Amino acid sequence: MPSITLDNFINQSNVENQTKDSNKNKFYWTGHPFVDAGLVAILLIANKNKPEKLTDKDIEKAIEFASKLYAKKEWASYLHGKIFPNNGIIMSNPGMSKRRTPENIAKNLMELYNNISEILELSSKEKRCIICGRRKPYEKDIYRSNFPLLGTGGMLNFFHSANPKGEDICAYCLFLVQFMPLVAYNLPNVLIIHAYPYEKMLELCKESFNYAREHSLVSNARDFKKPENFLFKKIVEITRKVESKSKFWENVSVTLYYFRNGNRSGEQYVDIIHIPTSALRFIAFAGEMDYDGWKNILNMGWLVSKNRREKLSFEELEKSYSNEVYRRLLNEESILEFFYDKKEKKVNAKWRLLEFYCLEVLGLDNQTLEFIKDVGDRIVETIEKLEDNKLRQTVRELEIATKLYQFENFFIRVEKIRQQKGIPKSLLTFDEFARLLTSYGEDINTSWRVVRDLLLFRIYEKLHNRLIKAQFSESEEEEDEIYEGDEE
Repeated sequence: MPSITLDNFINQSNVENQTKDSNKNKFYWTGHPFVDAGLVAILLIANKNKPEKLTDKDIEKAIEFASKLYAKKEWASYLHGKIFPNNGIIMSNPGMSKRRTPENIAKNLMELYNNISEILELSSKEKRCIICGRRKPYEKDIYRSNFPLLGTGGMLNFFHSANPKGEDICAYCLFLVQFMPLVAYNLPNVLIIHAYPYEKMLELCKESFNYAREHSLVSNARDFKKPENFLFKKIVEITRKVESKSKFWENVSVTLYYFRNGNRSGEQYVDIIHIPTSALRFIAFAGEMDYDGWKNILNMGWLVSKNRREKLSFEELEKSYSNEVYRRLLNEESILEFFYDKKEKKVNAKWRLLEFYCLEVLGLDNQTLEFIKDVGDRIVETIEKLEDNKLRQTVRELEIATKLYQFENFFIRVEKIRQQKGIPKSLLTFDEFARLLTSYGEDINTSWRVVRDLLLFRIYEKLHNRLIKAQFSESEEEEDEIYEGDEE
C-alpha cells in the first residue's frame, strides 16, 4: 500500500468534510490569551486579520504548517518541556518520537477540528465551555498536557474551579490552543502577548510567527530575558514604523502572560503583567517624539552594579537586566526623578516628553503644569544672579529636600535672594505657595515631591552650563548615585 503524504491526507479530509455545517466552523475571539494566540497564528498563516474570514482551506494550511514544525526534534523538545508535556495531539511526548511525523500530527489536528461541535443557541441549557461559553465541552477529558496550566491530579491548577479531572473545554478552544506556540516567544519562560483590540495582537505576535516561518525555529525574542523589556522595545519599534505613530496605541489594552507548564510538580508558573494604558501611550510617544531622551531616562534605572553597567551597551543592558523605570511605570508610580540627572546637572529628555508624561500619566492639568513651569522660571531668574558657588549651594538645598519643611525653606531662601538682589515682586504670593504644595492632589506628601522634581528639571534645563562648573565633593557624588546595588 502506497504511503500517504501530508498533502494527500489533508486533501482527502477536505473532500470528506465539505458538507460540514458552516455554523460549526465559525471562528471568533474568546478573550482567553492562549486560545486567542492560537487564532492569531492561524490568521497570520492565512494572511487575514478577521476570524470570520477564515475558511476550511485556511485551516488545512495552518494544520500543514504547524505539523511540519512540531514534528521537528527541536520543537518537540521545547513543547514538551515548557508548554505541552506529553501532549498526544501534537505528539510532544518523548515516547512518541518514532511515530512523530507531520502526517500523524496533521491527522490528530484534523480529527480534533472535525470534532468541533456547533455553536449552542442562547436559549440552550446544555453545559458550556468555560472559556468561550459558546459550545458544549469536548467529549474527551482535557488535561494540562493538552491545555497549559490546567492542573490535574496533584499538579497546580490555575483555573478557578480546580477540577482534579481537568476542565470543561470545547474542541474549538482545544484546537486553537495547539497553535499557540507558533506566536509565543521563548524567553527563560514562555511569553504570550494578549492585546485588545485584537488586531493589535496580530502586530505584536508577528515577529515570532515570521521567525518560525523563515527559520523553522522557536523565536527566542532576540535573547531578551525580561518580558517587559521585550514588550516595551517592540512598542517603540512598532510606533516608529506605523504611519499613525503613537496614535496606534490609543485605547489599546496589553497584558503579558509569562508562564511555564513543565512536566514536574512545581514547574507550573504564570506571571500576569498588565500594562497600564497610560504607560503604553507614554512609551509609544517617547519612541516617536524623543527616543534619545527615552534612552537617557532608561539609563538612569538599570538595576546593575556601576562597574558592570559601564562595560555594557544600552542594547546589552535592555536584554538582560531589570529597570526601575519599567517597574514604576507598571506599578503606576512616578518616574519624574529619572527625567533629570542630579550628578551631571542636566535634563535627560525634552520638555515636550516631560509635559506629555505629566498630563497623560500623572494626570496634571495643563494650567497647573504651566504654573509650575512659570515658578521654575522665577526661581531661575533669581538664582542666576548668584556667584557659581552660591548658585550650587542654593540648588543643592532643593536637590536634598526630603522633608516638606526643607522644601519650604528653599522658597524662603530664594525669596531672601530676590530681596537682596532688588528683584521686583515676590517669588510667590501666599495663595500661589498653597497652590504649589497641592498641585498634584490633596496629599501634600506626594504633591510637593512632584513639584520639586519639575522645578529641578526646569532649573537644570536653564542653568546646566553654570551648574556643571562647580564640581561636587566625592562624598556628595556617592550620595547622589542611584541604583548601584548588586547586579541580578
